[in-house]
Amino acid sequence: MTKKKFLLQGVLLTAISLFLRITNMGYRSYLSQQIGSEGMGLYQLIFSIFMLTVTLSTSGISLAVTRMVSAAIAAGKRETIRSIVSRCFAFCLTISFCIAGLLFLLAEPAAKLFLNNAKAAPCLRILGFGLPFMALCTCMKGYFLAVDESLSTAASDTLEQILTILATVYFFWHFSPKGIEAACLAAMAASTLGEAVSFLCGWTAYRRSLRRNTPKTKKPGKGVLKGLSHIALPCTLSSAARSLLNTGENLLIPRELQRFGLSYPAALSQYGLLQGMAMPMLFFPSSFLSSFASLLIPKIAKEREQHHKKAMAHITGKAVNYALAFGFFFAAVFIAFGENWGLAFYQNKNAGRYLQVLAPIVPLIYLDVVVDSLLKGLDEQFNSMKYNFADSLIRVILVLCLLRFLGMESYVGILFFSTIFNAALSLHRLLKVTNVHLSLSRTFLFPLATAVLAVGLAKLALKSLPLENTFLLLGTKTTFAGLLFFIGYFGMEKLRTIKPFKAPGKRLGQVSTFQENSPLGQKQI
Repeated sequence: MTKKKFLLQGVLLTAISLFLRITNMGYRSYLSQQIGSEGMGLYQLIFSIFMLTVTLSTSGISLAVTRMVSAAIAAGKRETIRSIVSRCFAFCLTISFCIAGLLFLLAEPAAKLFLNNAKAAPCLRILGFGLPFMALCTCMKGYFLAVDESLSTAASDTLEQILTILATVYFFWHFSPKGIEAACLAAMAASTLGEAVSFLCGWTAYRRSLRRNTPKTKKPGKGVLKGLSHIALPCTLSSAARSLLNTGENLLIPRELQRFGLSYPAALSQYGLLQGMAMPMLFFPSSFLSSFASLLIPKIAKEREQHHKKAMAHITGKAVNYALAFGFFFAAVFIAFGENWGLAFYQNKNAGRYLQVLAPIVPLIYLDVVVDSLLKGLDEQFNSMKYNFADSLIRVILVLCLLRFLGMESYVGILFFSTIFNAALSLHRLLKVTNVHLSLSRTFLFPLATAVLAVGLAKLALKSLPLENTFLLLGTKTTFAGLLFFIGYFGMEKLRTIKPFKAPGKRLGQVSTFQENSPLGQKQI
């Protein structure tokens, strides 16, 4: 993939991802107004259980398909692609139907035991119908990523999001569900409908893509089961273990808050504020990173297959530097404008205050998005599994030990410790594998200072801006701060790479870094 094509795809995917995040935030804002913070807490708990089943059905499959299809393309064996993807389809369908059946049968006891609310059982059942569609979409996502057609997946996701929102509004408008359980059921039904339509859209694009990217002659793909066991199995075990622990953590939080002294509605409300409102805002800007991070997986996987160590180091160094710079900027934005974010999206200052408190760990959270993708491309998914499992296990233990005594404040401390622990282990492994050395001033101090200065100037310059619409005011401040940061950060980056004029007969110093000395040249990212 040329640098131009990589950037073009990344920009388009980022634009689509940003649209999806904005509409998702608007959707959550609409839900919070309809069902309140208590309803958002129940909604989040139901999805916590459902996400465990999603993990068991789909985790690791997308990466396995991407890696196997990329390897087939690199080896000049495109005639085996249909067979590889078809066998992955069969594997996914088998697993997803089994898990959907179990979810349907065990929905009521699960709702009683974990949610303390038997009326939520229909929500789990209706979500189960969407599992097979999600599994097949995951396979197709891996294929599209390998053949550089990620926009097809983005189109399906966009259609799914729009349809889910419209269906939810329709259900609330025409049926006016009474009670938070009925309201959650309407939202879950809309989600399942969106998954089904997304699959149909993706399947149409997949069939067309096969005709473009594979020859008419077909050959059976060899080693598919071995590839699934080597690539998907560690990811599935890791994700399943982590999802199980995360689900347990999410279910424990309201119960431990009750032991701290809160009522059940108050505990759900506190949980809904943090996990249902503040955390989605915190992850919202990561849409800019996640698109490029996903494109890095097949890119660095191909460099690894061809043993291009310097190219791997080049990609890793650039990705880590940019991810941290991006994280420092939004950490400063959240600290300066956190309450504005809460008011703009949820009309709730408390959600914005949580955002301000969590802002210092934002650079590590965003860095982990990129590091995780790079480790997967480098065949380091087993180590990633170990770090994620240890992180989730420690969080559950700390929730059990601290929350009942110290309340929600202790959970914020747990999030800080967990994020630092996971990011440190993952980054250390990545740097060791790629033999990359980071500069303290260039990687950490310079982007941090630039972010603080840019956001501070923006806040000061737009302090008395006469805008009453909170969303428009927030967008203006953030955009202006982003422009200042972009000019400052990339302006200095450009100056660093300029080589001074070397007059005849004189020796002058030369600015150089390992990134610029990469053998990739200008046409490769």
